[in-house]
Amino acid sequence: MAKPRIAITLGDPAGIGSEIVFRAVDSLTVKRICSPVVFGDKQSLKQILPKSFKGNLPFEFVECSNVGDFIKLGVPSKISGIIAVSAIEKAVKYCLFKNTLALVTAPVSKESFKMANVKYQGHTELLATLTKSENIAMLMTCGKIHSVMITRHIPISRISKELKTKDIVDTVKLSVNFIRKFGKKDITVALCGLNPHAGDNSILGKEEHEIILPAYKILKKAGINITEPLPADSAWLKTKNGKFDLICAMYHDQIMIALKCINSSKIVNVTAGLPFVRTSPGHGTAFDIAGKNKADANAMIEAILYAVQYSQLTLY
Repeated sequence: MAKPRIAITLGDPAGIGSEIVFRAVDSLTVKRICSPVVFGDKQSLKQILPKSFKGNLPFEFVECSNVGDFIKLGVPSKISGIIAVSAIEKAVKYCLFKNTLALVTAPVSKESFKMANVKYQGHTELLATLTKSENIAMLMTCGKIHSVMITRHIPISRISKELKTKDIVDTVKLSVNFIRKFGKKDITVALCGLNPHAGDNSILGKEEHEIILPAYKILKKAGINITEPLPADSAWLKTKNGKFDLICAMYHDQIMIALKCINSSKIVNVTAGLPFVRTSPGHGTAFDIAGKNKADANAMIEAILYAVQYSQLTLY
């Protein structure tokens, strides 16, 4: 049986993307399970190749830029943003036309995106537009833990205004259906409050009563096994101990702080709601160590493993 072809983008060429992708696809773990198709700028990839490496690349490579400029490692730039977006766009086309089974993306820089006049803050929003997907969710996994955030990359000051009952309902339903592909039908969900102590009966905030609790009631009525709004710290402790299959948090750091304390090298970002599976390591471009041979490829390997496993589950 042929190994599945997986599209992998190099991310921002000034970051650690090329390094972690090369290490991941050159590992026996990845070689055993898939045939990587790597998208990006070959010149930036050559900058990080081991000096001992000679000959052809040990994987299929799709050139996505023809700018010819030298990329300065560790520094965001307009050209880096253009190259990163070009790779994503071409890899998405491969997935949509079934030339590759799933997409794994190395980290991009929001700063490079902005310099390149890219209006999207990150992969999730860009991928939704490229695939015309209206309902998506940003799942973060870490081993057996699945978590999802309602608001994503927005300032803390805007969270309360951006939080909507419908978004909570749609995100939980989508995430539960996504996780069910692993074979477990009764998914238990921990629903986090926004404020300390989940608002403490509206003493510390009214979002729980006015926005989150109505979502709970709708989801409960729909047959989803979900808790009423819980203090986030209690919800995380119970989730870590295996009581819940999914934890739903209201904002980015309510998830990421906990996951990075549990095991940062195992975090995988998963976009649910696309026509294909997309994953990414749960860290950024790490400009400060780019080109210094210090980047850890474990999260990239985890992202590839998850993409292969989940894609194969959806085939049957």
